[in-house]
Amino acid sequence: MKLMGMDEFRLKCILGILCLIGILSAQSGAKYLVITPDYFYNTLQPLIKWKYKKGMKPAVYKLSQIGSDSASIKNFIQNCYNTWDIKPRFLVLVGHPGFIPMFYYQYGPYHYYTDNYYTNMDGDIYNEIIPGRLSVADTFQLKTIIAKIFTYERHPLTSDSLWFIKGTAIANCDGSDDSIYLHDMRYAESLAVHNGFLHVDTFSNIYNNTAYSVINAINEGRTFVLYRGNANTHWYDPFDVDPNLTSNGEKLPIIISATCQTISHNSIPVLGENFLRTGDVQHLKGAVGFYGGTRNANNVAHLRSAVACGFFDALFIDKKLTFGEVGEAGRYRVYQQYGEVREYNNFTCLGDPELNLWTAYPCSVIVTHPQSIHFGYDQFDVGVFNAQTADPINNARVCIAGNIDTTVYVLDSTDTTGYVTFSINPTVINDTIFVTVTGTNLQPYEGFMRVYFSNSPYVIYLKSTIEDTITGNGDHNINPTEEINLPLWVQNLSDTPAVNVKGLLRISDPYISITDSLKTFDDIPGNDSAYTGIDGYRFSVAYSCPDQHMLYFQLACSDANDSVWTSNFQYKVSAPELSFVSYEITGGNGNDIVEPAETVNVTVTLKNSGSAGADSTIALLQPLSPGVYLIDSTADFGYIGPDSFANNSLNPFIIAVDSQTTPGTILDFQLIVSSNYCEHTDTFTIPVGRFDYLIWNPDPTPASGENIYALLNSLGYYGDYSINLPTNLERYRVIFVCVGVYPNKYIIASNSPEASALVQFLNQEGKLYIEGGDVWFYDPQHQGGYDFCSLFGINPTSDGSSNMGPVVGISGTFTQDMNFTYSGENNWMDHISPTGSGAFLIFRDGNDNYDCGVANSTDTYRTVGVSFELGLLNDSIEPSTRTALLDSIMHFFGIGVGINEDSQGRNISHPFDLQINPNPSRNKIIISYTGINPKNAHIKVYDATGRLIRDFTSPQKNRLIWDGVDNSGKSLPAGIYFINLEAGNYKKIKKAVLLK
Repeated sequence: MKLMGMDEFRLKCILGILCLIGILSAQSGAKYLVITPDYFYNTLQPLIKWKYKKGMKPAVYKLSQIGSDSASIKNFIQNCYNTWDIKPRFLVLVGHPGFIPMFYYQYGPYHYYTDNYYTNMDGDIYNEIIPGRLSVADTFQLKTIIAKIFTYERHPLTSDSLWFIKGTAIANCDGSDDSIYLHDMRYAESLAVHNGFLHVDTFSNIYNNTAYSVINAINEGRTFVLYRGNANTHWYDPFDVDPNLTSNGEKLPIIISATCQTISHNSIPVLGENFLRTGDVQHLKGAVGFYGGTRNANNVAHLRSAVACGFFDALFIDKKLTFGEVGEAGRYRVYQQYGEVREYNNFTCLGDPELNLWTAYPCSVIVTHPQSIHFGYDQFDVGVFNAQTADPINNARVCIAGNIDTTVYVLDSTDTTGYVTFSINPTVINDTIFVTVTGTNLQPYEGFMRVYFSNSPYVIYLKSTIEDTITGNGDHNINPTEEINLPLWVQNLSDTPAVNVKGLLRISDPYISITDSLKTFDDIPGNDSAYTGIDGYRFSVAYSCPDQHMLYFQLACSDANDSVWTSNFQYKVSAPELSFVSYEITGGNGNDIVEPAETVNVTVTLKNSGSAGADSTIALLQPLSPGVYLIDSTADFGYIGPDSFANNSLNPFIIAVDSQTTPGTILDFQLIVSSNYCEHTDTFTIPVGRFDYLIWNPDPTPASGENIYALLNSLGYYGDYSINLPTNLERYRVIFVCVGVYPNKYIIASNSPEASALVQFLNQEGKLYIEGGDVWFYDPQHQGGYDFCSLFGINPTSDGSSNMGPVVGISGTFTQDMNFTYSGENNWMDHISPTGSGAFLIFRDGNDNYDCGVANSTDTYRTVGVSFELGLLNDSIEPSTRTALLDSIMHFFGIGVGINEDSQGRNISHPFDLQINPNPSRNKIIISYTGINPKNAHIKVYDATGRLIRDFTSPQKNRLIWDGVDNSGKSLPAGIYFINLEAGNYKKIKKAVLLK
């Protein structure tokens, strides 16, 4: 800004004084401290701005700034608390515990996980800072949760006035603790009704209520849902609610899960995370907050009762406002009443701990305040009144916050007259000063004031509109490739007229070219505005401009006296962001798998994660591997809306695979996608034939499944890993299922789609491995788990105890001579024995002599079931290694080496050959091969069960003689054997018949 003479001098003096005042009065610190992985930082900004506007001064720190381990994070928070003038009141951890770990506490012989480690500043037991966690895995989930917070707190659904005063309380009765559960259910109902609630459901299994009763209530609209009863990662039957089945839209409840573990302490979501994450920005559902625990325990119903009652007392009697405060009250109650440290640290808030809770229909307000204030100093009143009755509202919180000038930041409350007076010192002309009103059961008000200088003309940007009909789609949004007409208004904030005003539009941006930058506004009276007319400024947008790119324009206005006033405004570019999601195979022989010599359709699903629709989207498919031919390489996806999916099912790609392509070969493809606004290139792979295996690992402590996955990969098998069971199980030849050990286990419910899918897989000649400490005996008999025992040829004999190991193989089976020590979880390990003609024992406990592993071979399928965690066995000398065991299981299943010949091989090239002579043979078999150096060769002999019985490593010549004995020199019986030759990526398998 340029002013003349005395005005310029006065302005400089005022600015100097105000800067000094700002420096002297500035306070360090923040009330709302956020710790986040760098990945989520940008996505968080709308939430951070809202907290700033409402008076909850925020500070956001990235893990790259403070460190990502528990000690570094705690030390940083402790330093903030000790040194900041404004101490943190709330802590928000962003991301699931795989990003920011929950702290692992050892408490005597027990352990538990908690976020309270980060917020106990005095080293006693209590939290000086109130913690909460936005437990998300990606930005999609984070955007969804922020949208829920805004919808609940900032823009509540008021078209239905009743859902704010309805709740649900559940008592899942199953024995000696029923009276406690029923008491808590009735207690929550009584408190709510006595505090103005219209209705609280009292659901219980003894009243024949089920999960569907709960879902229907949530869908109708409830502000809270309390659950009392047993749980472990989910509420127990009949209240095993799936949050994905809700459709409650903007009527978002708080869930109080006063039971065992329903919040995850690792990266695998359980009930709490699922309630919070379900839905998307456009289709909200589930919950806005979840209060629950991270640990399982017995005989603690009275402790969880204290937590639940403390929560509701704080909400309805003490009138606590925020989610975090009522959650802390529940923790405080259990420690005050019972001195229980573990339960205090057990309970966690998933969601925003500063979320203002509704306990009545939101009161709409009328707020009075100036529309503009003086530069330098101003004093003014803000009044807050009930919109229906015009009564003044006492204790409404009013925040005055500068948009640019953050030294303008004051929070105060109205008095009994409904007014509060502010005195502020604005230092930025034309700054926006936010006026935000919040309070107990008050619908938030968001307004603003503008800062102006009164004694000279002052002309700045007022508003503008986007007209994109010249070359664009006419949606009034800025998109790549468009030429934009920008009609624009300016305003003179002063009482003094501005003469002969011109405006020059400027921007420094590689994606923008301004084609008409100068407009004349003529004379503008004081406190008036002027308009360019419909023919405004013009600029064009480059094709490569990314989504959400901000355009920072500067408008320089000048008058006849050569005064110059600069003001800034901004716009956001909306563009599509297209990416590959998945593919589906159809046609061929109808098994949804690409096989040699087949011609199939490839349907690709794309996602547009951008904020603009993608018109006329087309894609070109290009092979990057030999042996595949494109018959139709182009596809039309049409229009793909923002945050939407589309596929080419009506116009699929068509590919043909060479007949010589080996099953197991991975075909690489490149997909080039283009639309009117963007272009994107992605790659993906399609296997020929089925994957060797799938690891389905819902175990809350996933180490065993993760180790199995790594070991199978190291053996050369090709497969997938997932914590959720895929729908297309026919793509896999073997499925490994790891459900864990009490208390960290996953229950495959008897009526679950997972159980149905696994059974169907088996009955279609599948091969299935399941491990778990309770999956055989305890879960089917006591927890509503699916009973797999008859399918696996297993007789469950006992719930077991905590004494697994050593784990010893059985002579005459593929586990012969194996002997492992065990370091996995070791609680209530089921005892299982074989039953039926096809089942046989493969493992026993070596010290306590109980059976713990069974294999089963039927005419249709094969299975292996164990009650320990295979991935956490400890390797010893061969054959007592996990790789040998897994390789033997795969051979028993008929996968890879040992059971099927070349049709089951992987990665086969053909410069070498394997010969077996004579075949059949009575005593000796000559094994010879060509095309590879003997130093690189590895020959193994397997029997028909898949057990490794002879190993020749680096033979000295391309010819050797096998004399029909095993590695220990024992003569083998007559039968069918398999000779496997491996050299690097080359593999060859031949069947040999040994006669006696």
